[in-house]
Parts: sequence; C-alpha cells; structure tokens
Amino acid sequence: MQVNSEAKVKTWHKLGYGVGAIAYATPYTIMAGSFLFFVTTILQVSPIIAGIIVAISVFWDAVTDPWIGAISDRANSKRFGRRHQFLLIGGIGTALGSICLWSISPDMALTMKVLMLLAAVLFAKTMNTLYGTPYFALSGSLSNDNNERTAIQGYRASFHLVGMLFAIVGTQILIFRPSEAFPRSQLDPANYPKVGVFIAVITIIFALVAYFATPKDHQVNPSTTRKSMWSLIRESLKNKSFRAIVLVIFLIEIVFQSIISLGTHVNTFTYHLNGPQMGILGLSLLGMSILSQPIWVFLCRRFELRNMLILGFIIGLAGFVGMPWAHVGFEIFPIDADSTLMTLAIFSGIAGIGNGAFMSIPFTMVAEAADVGELDTHERQEGLYFGMYTFAYKAGIAVSVLLAGVLLKVIGFDASLPAQTPSTSYHLAIAPTWFLIVIAPVIIWVLQSYTINHATHAKALTDLKAQRA
Repeated sequence: MQVNSEAKVKTWHKLGYGVGAIAYATPYTIMAGSFLFFVTTILQVSPIIAGIIVAISVFWDAVTDPWIGAISDRANSKRFGRRHQFLLIGGIGTALGSICLWSISPDMALTMKVLMLLAAVLFAKTMNTLYGTPYFALSGSLSNDNNERTAIQGYRASFHLVGMLFAIVGTQILIFRPSEAFPRSQLDPANYPKVGVFIAVITIIFALVAYFATPKDHQVNPSTTRKSMWSLIRESLKNKSFRAIVLVIFLIEIVFQSIISLGTHVNTFTYHLNGPQMGILGLSLLGMSILSQPIWVFLCRRFELRNMLILGFIIGLAGFVGMPWAHVGFEIFPIDADSTLMTLAIFSGIAGIGNGAFMSIPFTMVAEAADVGELDTHERQEGLYFGMYTFAYKAGIAVSVLLAGVLLKVIGFDASLPAQTPSTSYHLAIAPTWFLIVIAPVIIWVLQSYTINHATHAKALTDLKAQRA
C-alpha cells in the first residue's frame, strides 16, 4: 500500500492509523500520570531527585523528537517507505523498556535505584519517540485535504483516548484492585511490575496493527539540498502560525501536566479515593474526550480551528480548575460523602470535553503549517514539524514535572506517611490550579498569532500544486 495524498482516504486506512495511537498513548499516559507517584511513594526517592529524573528524561525525550522526525522525512526505503520501519522498531523497544522500568525494586540501594530509573526511563522514552514522531507525521501525508485531515485526526484522537483509558482505567480495574493488606492498592509495590507487562502487551499489539494496516509513505522530499538540522528548525520557526501553536502547547503542558502529574497524589491523599474510584474519574475524563470528537470535527469544518481551540481551552479550564476549588477551595461539595465521586466525575467530564479539542485540533493545525512551510521553503517536512510540536509538548511536561517535584517539597509532602496533614492535602489540590489561572490569558493571546484559516490554507494548497508542477 502507498499513500495517495490527493485521494479520499479509505475508512480502513483511517481506522488502521487511528488504532496505532493506542501503542503511543498507553505507555506515555501511564508514565505521565503514575511515574512521579511510583518514584516518590513506592521507591521512596525524594521528590526533588524524582523531579530531576523525570525532567531530564522528558527533556531528552523532547530533544530527540525533531531529530527523529527529520530523519524519517528523508528515509525512503522501498519496503518501509519513510515511516513504517520506525513504527516497528519503536513499538517493540517501548514494550521492552516499559517492562524494565516498572520492575525496579524498592529494596535496591538508593544510588542503584536512581541509576536504574534514569537508564530505564531514557530508553523507554527514546523508543516511544522513535514510534510516536513518525507515526504523527504519517497523518500529514495520508491526505492534504483539510476535511480529510480533520477526520483522520478525529480517528487518531479517539483511539489515543482509548489508549489513555487502557492506561488510567484499565490498570486501575485490572491491576490496582483493593486488597485487605492494601485498600488503596496503588500503594502496593507488587502491582507495578504487572503494569510494565500490561504496557508491553498493549504496545506491541497495536503497533503491529498500525504497521500492517496503514499505507506506506513513499512521498519524496521536493528539496535536493542537505540542510543542517538547525537550519531546518530555524526555517520552521519563521512560520508565524507554527511558532504560535508550538508556544501554546508548551505553555499549556506546563500547567496541565503539573495537575496531571500530581493527580494520583491528590486522588489518594486529598479525595481519599481507591484504584477503581480513580478509574471512574479517568473514564469520565477520557470518555467525554472521546464522545466529544465528532462534535469538534463538526465544529472545525464550519469554524476556524484557532477559535475552536480557544473554546476547548476555556471548557477544559472550567473542569480542571472547578473540581478542586468546588470541593476543597470553596467547599461547595463535601469530601468523603456518598456524592463525592459523582461531583468529581461531573467536573472531570467537563474537563474531558475541553481536553477532546486538544487531542485533535492542534495536529490539524500543525499539518496546515507544514503545507505553508513547504510553500515558503520548498521542503516537505511533516516529520520535523510534528517533531517540533511534540518537542514543545514534552518540554512543557519536563518543566511541569520539575515544578511538581518542587511543589511536593514546598507543601511538606511526606511519602512515609499513610495520610498527609490537612494543609498538605489542601495545597496538593489547589496550588497547581494557580499556574493555570495565571497563564490562561497568555495562552489565548499567543493563539491570536495563528493566522492560517480555511481560505488561506486552500490557497496554499493551490499554490503548492503549481509549485510542485
């Protein structure tokens, strides 16, 4: 099978491509949501050291994205095309790295634990990037029609969210089941090696589905020059609209991921939830993210992408900020009541609708920016563009996790205690939301610099046809 970017994409290819998102999302989501808890609470590594480990790993992960993306742009194997060899190697490598990472024993000496953590997390994240960046870039090659791209991203976002459900809900229901010894089973060290095996099985299965079910990308880069990586990066950032979406995703991840990184801490020590209850919250968040995809696709066909992304951001803000402030800040809803899980789930569902916009719309915007970039530079660089986007995404996560580690130290979190002080429990929930409240106006302001709309993109595609001819 070979990509034909001018034709309508077959539903089978959209489905095959979308399913591949599970192989990226499952290991990545578990890493983002549970790794800091695993390191600080299970392995008993200090929050500052844990934050440094995670920040180093995510920064390395981010730096490798544009490089791997650019390498895949210029790879053109007769058998694999530009992207598929990376899907195969990256999927298998992610599975192996996950098994090693989550099997680290809390009984090791501290120095050995830190070294093992750093080595395992760097390998696992590198393999996840080797799979993820070429996978994202493949979407930009399947079609250059804006409506088709939006539909493709809808498939990808939906299955990405299914992967997140596997990570958040699946692990809570299948692995983190309460026992007499550990009513809050996320505190049981014996469960974490099972997490590594779970990730490995999911990753290999769905990476292979994507490998066999998607057409090979044999498009040839129109440029005959061999520009350096730094030259290509500088050229991409001269694209004002692309620069805007890169900066926005960096800022958003700093604030949102600080909330997500501390989510297990908050649910355990502030809301006093067990594993299955946290799974219900995750199902509410991700279920609404999935169910909202057709709505976002519909809206994006009729309104400008930038405006819909702003709308999604505002809805997500209401959910993520409203939940802790309604339950802890203003105490409108009680904690430890029969109704607590329901009210938490309502706010989680609102956040999920906003989150759904960010699961699909920015990827279409990056693909549009890559089209405009080719018009200006004569370089077809979807891999680089998506690599730069995921670089910004992961760099924001690196900063957020480091901030989360510092915040745990500042508010007096003590991993050796079965319950935290009232002050610590309060600030676990409330403090991260201030980041989001302060930075929200900046994010909306930066998005105004994204100037590509339906009309200007259609003109760019017409000019590209003429330029290629």
